[in-house]
Amino acid sequence: MDGPAPEEVLAQVKRILADPGFSTSDPMRNVLLYLATHGVEQPGKPVKEFEIATNALGRGDDYDPRSDSTVRVVASRLRSKLAEYYTQEGAADPVIISIPKGAYVVSGSYRQNGHSNGNGNGHGNGHGEQTAAEERVSPTRRTVLAAVLSAIAGAGGGFWYGRRSTQPDLPWQLTTFWHEFLEPEPPIIVFSNPAFHGTTATGLKLPAFAHGADGPVNDLYTGAGEVTAVRDISRLLGRMSVDARVKRAQLFTWDDAESSDLIFVGGQEQNQPMAQLPKLEKFNLKPESQGPMASHGAVQNEQPGPDEARYYVASEDLENGTEFAIVALTRGVTPDKRILVLAGVRTLGTEGAAAVVCNPTILGEILKKLGVAAGKPVPSFEALLEFRVRGGAPLDPKLRILYRRKEHQAGT
Repeated sequence: MDGPAPEEVLAQVKRILADPGFSTSDPMRNVLLYLATHGVEQPGKPVKEFEIATNALGRGDDYDPRSDSTVRVVASRLRSKLAEYYTQEGAADPVIISIPKGAYVVSGSYRQNGHSNGNGNGHGNGHGEQTAAEERVSPTRRTVLAAVLSAIAGAGGGFWYGRRSTQPDLPWQLTTFWHEFLEPEPPIIVFSNPAFHGTTATGLKLPAFAHGADGPVNDLYTGAGEVTAVRDISRLLGRMSVDARVKRAQLFTWDDAESSDLIFVGGQEQNQPMAQLPKLEKFNLKPESQGPMASHGAVQNEQPGPDEARYYVASEDLENGTEFAIVALTRGVTPDKRILVLAGVRTLGTEGAAAVVCNPTILGEILKKLGVAAGKPVPSFEALLEFRVRGGAPLDPKLRILYRRKEHQAGT
């Protein structure tokens, strides 16, 4: 089925701009309308960052994108806001508007089954079409949150099943790593949604930073990196003809896990079920609320070897710095099940960790160091990853340390 016509895309953009959620940010409104109009008037012609700055954001001719990240920040927040819109007010809109990462262009697609019914009220699942939230914000800096995944997971505690598709001939590194997660039951992806104190008006704070503050408790939000991680893993599993099952941490029960493999997305401080697991042998996250280096998140090396540090501390600069993450594969609740942990120091690290396990190149490096040939079982391990953050995106993943775990049950 062909995509929506340019006029339909522009009409949907105007519908989005009329939503009250977009009324408080002129920069996002201006950029979205500018990109949509440009796409209609000059289809196929790429838009440069300088053009957006001067034509949509009112910057002068001296704007230098090398030293001013305004356009990138606004675009990132716009992607986040669009994702939020499609989980709330736009949940039934037939046309999905997104701004693909790495390009300044408005992309339109029909929600699954949304165009064929002809009534403008398509009700396909649409989740595979949505661009996940990508605003890069540290929860512990009180500027909180990105996208609401709870609506996707289901307020009643049920699972969201990702869309199934078939794309054979995947690289052997992916099929080897993921083989044990494919049957007999699809894995459960448990994403973090910590309970925040306060409101979006007064500021949302994790309990460790609330200092006894009164006010409502909100557990409907999760970090942008975790949202992107769930999307990436669900898409990969879909390519392997597996329906992803996604559940937010607040609704997860261990009864769900007795016959299932688990994928934990997000660190222990935000993903509460992980607190019931034994600590990892080699790497764990140091909460920002604890010393040393209070207010700084880090990966803690429990058994530092030669030339290894005790702490691997993420940069304070969220947009342009260094981020660390843990990828750990352990035995599951029962000996025949597995648990995969994808946990960044901050939300961008979690996004990067998920990208690594969906990347045959980095997975190939891990499998080679573990001595795993194509189609062979993957032993339990813990990996420390480092990322270069630029413009709010984790880039250039590096495998810093790989540790082969002792095989044992998660519950022992």
